Amino acid sequence: MRTKLSRAFTLIELLVVIAIIAILAAVLFPVFAQAKEAAKKTWCIQNFSQMGKAVEMYLSDNNDYYPFSNSGSIGGPGWGFGHPDYVWGELVQPYFTAWRLPRCPADPNATDDGLSLDPNDNPVPHTDPNIYYYWMERSNLGMNYDFLSPWIYNRRTRYVGSKPTLRSEMTASSATLLFVDSIWYRTPGPNGTPVGGGNWVVEAPCVRDENGKYLAPLDRITNGGDEIWQNYGTGWEVNPAPNDRNSWLEFGGCWPFHHKRFTAAFCDTHAKVVPLSSLTVGCDVLRRFAGAAYNGEDYLWDLR
Repeated sequence: MRTKLSRAFTLIELLVVIAIIAILAAVLFPVFAQAKEAAKKTWCIQNFSQMGKAVEMYLSDNNDYYPFSNSGSIGGPGWGFGHPDYVWGELVQPYFTAWRLPRCPADPNATDDGLSLDPNDNPVPHTDPNIYYYWMERSNLGMNYDFLSPWIYNRRTRYVGSKPTLRSEMTASSATLLFVDSIWYRTPGPNGTPVGGGNWVVEAPCVRDENGKYLAPLDRITNGGDEIWQNYGTGWEVNPAPNDRNSWLEFGGCWPFHHKRFTAAFCDTHAKVVPLSSLTVGCDVLRRFAGAAYNGEDYLWDLR
């Protein structure tokens, strides 16, 4: 009895199928990648907003003072070197439960293992007594510390730490930055890829008004008393900087993880993704804080 043979695919038919699959992949993969990036952005915004709410609860329990950017110590080694100093995230930690909240999922380094590094980038075990310090030190939520909790050194007491701001000094909480997406460092090379997670504080682009006077609360710290204002020394490194074309302080430590846009949380706890122009509006950005915050209505960093 004759059997009916099944017809095999010809080479041309197989090539046509492969070509169709390749075309579909070329069309769909970018769509999937965009959906993944959109999900990360949404997640990051939610994390920033939740951390803003945690700070709100901290304020309620601490006489409306913002958390110390660094609690500091007498004669301590400086900012970022571990206990007895505490960074702001550790102080706020009783008001949030998930360690993913101080991180932005768009930062590939923002994992428990990726952030388990001391200030000198040496790996440390999760059992290290400073582990939460190190995790929060590399939080992607860079605090607007120049205005909300500026670093100080007291030359009389030798206190090294910060001086929290009272919330009532703020004119408009919905138009004042609390956190901005941040980075720890950048690799050498033409792209300067972010490494090491985030940074617990970020620099404001301007700290003086159009008359050259320091804005509050820095005006009280820079008046010749015992307290001396401390910072990273460069302000925003408007690249290309003379000595470092890939400075991590190009945007004051802020970093655009979302297609050249930054996640930002405001002092009323709302969060959103903003372009660079929103971070610099009302400010003439120059290195070493030489620019002027000439428009108090538009400038998002200060208390006006």
